[in-house]
Amino acid sequence: MKKILIVNASNRRRGNSFALEDYLKKKLEGKAEVKTLETANQKVNACLACDACKRQHTPNCIQKDDFTALIPEIDSCDGMIILSPVHWDQFPAQLKAFLDRTYSFMDFTQPDFSMATRKDKKLAGFFCAGFGPVDVYTKMVETNLKSFATAGFTDYKCHVAGDANVPGSIMDKPEDLKAADEIADWILA
Repeated sequence: MKKILIVNASNRRRGNSFALEDYLKKKLEGKAEVKTLETANQKVNACLACDACKRQHTPNCIQKDDFTALIPEIDSCDGMIILSPVHWDQFPAQLKAFLDRTYSFMDFTQPDFSMATRKDKKLAGFFCAGFGPVDVYTKMVETNLKSFATAGFTDYKCHVAGDANVPGSIMDKPEDLKAADEIADWILA
């Protein structure tokens, strides 16, 4: 059974990311082992750029926070789904810290710059934007998702739902729910 990590980067408990988290967990139930990380409930410090992780030859970090404890989960999962709002045309701060900490997987001596145990993992991003240009947000998400390749996520897919500011409104958007279904099916394939 595949291991899927769902990373929810929203602070809005009754918001669209949480509605999608519940939706996807039901969709994946019985088909995958699912672990959820809600960044609002985790302590994920900013990367110190100290390079201590570069001396260890396995993905690791000297900081003692919740991200460091997740490194083995990130390294061993088959796929990861990120659920998040768009904040000020960018990733929310908690998700940016999470992304920056994947620096602990970087190995400059490798051709692909990665010391991840597996380099065939899938990454999906589903982002909810209240207002603004969905095409611009989609490019931003794609650019940032590519950075997760260092942690072994070499195949990615994303969807940005526009006009999704009202908490829970995503559940009334059939096209966006279809995109969530497609992401779940893709990550399981």
